[in-house]
Amino acid sequence: MNMFRFPYKILFPLILSLHLVFVGFTQAQQLVFEESEDGVRLLEDGKPRFFYQKKTKSLNGKYPRAHYFHPVYDLDGGVITEDFPSDHLHQRGIYWAWHQLYEGDKRLGNGWVCENFVWDVRRVFTAIEDNKAYLKSVVFWLDDAGNEYVVESMEVIYERTSSDSYELDFDIKLQGLKDNIYIGGSEDSKGYGGFSIRLKLPDPIIFEGENGRIIPKENAVLAGNKVSMFGKFNDETDPYYVTVTGNTEELPSYQGWILREKNSMQNMAFPGRKPIQIPHDNPLGFQHKIIVHRKN
Repeated sequence: MNMFRFPYKILFPLILSLHLVFVGFTQAQQLVFEESEDGVRLLEDGKPRFFYQKKTKSLNGKYPRAHYFHPVYDLDGGVITEDFPSDHLHQRGIYWAWHQLYEGDKRLGNGWVCENFVWDVRRVFTAIEDNKAYLKSVVFWLDDAGNEYVVESMEVIYERTSSDSYELDFDIKLQGLKDNIYIGGSEDSKGYGGFSIRLKLPDPIIFEGENGRIIPKENAVLAGNKVSMFGKFNDETDPYYVTVTGNTEELPSYQGWILREKNSMQNMAFPGRKPIQIPHDNPLGFQHKIIVHRKN
């Protein structure tokens, strides 16, 4: 027997195993996070998908905000969100915020319009696994004096679901740092507040729900767990659908969808004008999904 002969029965499985490892590695490298002082950008095959704003950003010192997603891109590289739009300078990309924040009867900051409210992003974690991109952050809500009232944990998962679509899954949890912290929406009949997206609105824009076409109204409309917005978000790219979903059965005091054809955000509103408590011992959690896709 030639002791220098290589056992090919061992070699073939080894080559196959290494091939699978390198294939998996190559696929994983299609998704890359780029971190900077301002925030985190996700790239897919070298093309940007979103930017997470970690550092506080303002417009000449006004409307300071952090902890939101902008720009968000379609599959062709076109930007579909807006930040500091001239009609509502406080609106920004993908965000969630409320007009009312109370400690007992004491009125605190207004996260919706970015007044006396600070998002202090303490930690950001990123990972690429199983062809998905994970971004997690831990955020403290403060007033301008530096007092802490809420700690928030957020996770978003990016997944390319087909050649024509991708999804962003959001899992958000809020925990009061004291026993008597409350949040509420706008104090008018609209009651807006909660998960929102400020899009570059096409003209025209078409809204579709689970039961067909939706005509926006001044106040919230009930349209189920999903609303799709369709139109040409960029002149240089094809029309797209942007679909927003949420589990309405689990949203406390869910109000419905605040939808706008011009000059505003789209909002899955909760809890309305009457504040609800953010528990100290059991976080208030909610989940949403945004799907960017060419076909419905």
